[in-house]
Amino acid sequence: MTTTSNLSLPTGYDARPPRDEDAEAVAEVITASRAAYGDEEVATAEDVLDDWQGVDLAQEAIVVTAPDGRIAGNADIYNRRNMRVSVYGNVAPAQQGRGVGTFLVRWGEEWARERMNAAPKGAKVAVEHYIDSQNTPACALIEALGYPRIRTVYVMAITLDEPPPAPVWPEGVRGRAFVPGQDEHATWSAVETAFRDLLERPPGSYDRWLAMTESERREPDLWRLAEDQRDGAIVGTVLGKSFSGGGWVGGVGVRRDWRGKGLALALLHDLFGVFYANGVREVSLSVDADSPSSAPSLYTRAGMRVTKHIGICRKTLREGTDWSAIPPEEE
Repeated sequence: MTTTSNLSLPTGYDARPPRDEDAEAVAEVITASRAAYGDEEVATAEDVLDDWQGVDLAQEAIVVTAPDGRIAGNADIYNRRNMRVSVYGNVAPAQQGRGVGTFLVRWGEEWARERMNAAPKGAKVAVEHYIDSQNTPACALIEALGYPRIRTVYVMAITLDEPPPAPVWPEGVRGRAFVPGQDEHATWSAVETAFRDLLERPPGSYDRWLAMTESERREPDLWRLAEDQRDGAIVGTVLGKSFSGGGWVGGVGVRRDWRGKGLALALLHDLFGVFYANGVREVSLSVDADSPSSAPSLYTRAGMRVTKHIGICRKTLREGTDWSAIPPEEE
């Protein structure tokens, strides 16, 4: 874990790596934090454990405990090859204003600084936080600590009150489910190719992707693939998962040469159909509000609506080569 010796906490508070048995208490902190600014979404221990999938809890996560031993706040890291470090933190409402949030922000920044030299040579390095626009205390704190809001992410949702339209596949394409033990590398490569030309996305690592998607791949019917019937190449993906009694869409990716043919909408309808058949009625996703592929418009056409505005608040620690120019670790 990143050293905390140079980071100050209020008297009587302590910090340590989380353990799996902390998941319930961390979920309570997240739920209470959301409720404080009007968000009724409830986090569960299962959600927290899912978020921790692929996270090295000893090195990439932290909990702050209050003098009574209860968890006052938490944070964990999503590390994109030490170039783009995303910190996801929460503070219990009763603990706000005591320095816990400031500690977590500084902890994340120190974590990123300690690993800057491991980033690809010459690449830009930045650390960022995702803050709900309704959480005004967190917005004010993060800005005061030198993290301006640089972009907006929409959370969009749909209620499946009736069966969705059947997918209409472009000529020469067929849709199918992911096959475990067969499609892992091809799916990862398809996702990397589809998103490589989009905004501010560092190239991924295959091994990291495998670790982060382990539980999702246990529901292979929710991973929908579009296959070129000529050569079997995967030209589009939509990766869904079960989440808090609903469904989550991990983004729709279509290879550049297949865009503009209706493939993305077909993939969405295909996944919505599986969710509906499984009894799932509420489905959500997150998307860059300024996506160069106009993804929000696609999701609106599919019947989704914006439910949240999330700010990406970022501090650049080292100027350098744009992430889109950095090659993947493995092709």
